[in-house]
Amino acid sequence: MGQGPCEAIVVKAMARKKTRNSEPEAAVQREVTSTGVPWSKVPDAPCPYTEWLDGRHGPAEDPLPVADQIPIPELLLSLPVLHVNRPRGSKPMADVHGARQRLANCRPGAWLISPYAGWKWAKWPDGQVGWLPADTALPDSLRVRPRNDIQ
Repeated sequence: MGQGPCEAIVVKAMARKKTRNSEPEAAVQREVTSTGVPWSKVPDAPCPYTEWLDGRHGPAEDPLPVADQIPIPELLLSLPVLHVNRPRGSKPMADVHGARQRLANCRPGAWLISPYAGWKWAKWPDGQVGWLPADTALPDSLRVRPRNDIQ
């Protein structure tokens, strides 16, 4: 008797689970994209965007001034996290995922411009990450680079 399609899927999933248990979880995640494609197979053109969306660069390592030196911008204390004019749809949902990854360990008030969509994202006082209009002025000293390896 051969395996039916359902049994084959279960066997493949179990084999993958065994492989994942034998290696550290973080190492396995670094080897494939969130869709399961090996990073070595991602073409050069979409690679920077895929890296952004998957959070491959990890949290930002930029040194930011403490809140005593530069307080949280007043704008972030008055604007709602869900801005009325914010972009909607799958592209902003994917873009904010990359922004959350980069701003994860940053202080409130930190902000960045996404290399994926060019939108401005900031970390609010409550820790949430939200979209800001392009003409919003925030202190350059609180800006985070989109990658750790770019100066």
